[in-house]
Amino acid sequence: MSNELKSAWEIALEKMEASGEARVEELSEEQKEAIAETRRKYRARIAEAEINAAARIRGALESGQVDQIRGLQEELSRERRKLEDRMESKVEAIREGKDD
Repeated sequence: MSNELKSAWEIALEKMEASGEARVEELSEEQKEAIAETRRKYRARIAEAEINAAARIRGALESGQVDQIRGLQEELSRERRKLEDRMESKVEAIREGKDD
């Protein structure tokens, strides 16, 4: 038995690994950096989409086209979801060593 104390998280992770519910993967430094860069890139794209949408919503308000606001908000939501899905797909590809 080990003399070091384990956190609840470590104990839970060990139980999940033992039951086959979790996979623990060791990532190389290159993979970690590629994942971090991918997340930065996509977060910047999401922020850009949010800024553009805010400007368009503001324009619709100023011109009295209030009925267009919901559509613009839904468009932003779809764009954000699309970018987040792409980001996670690319991160998963990096984790699997399939990064292009």
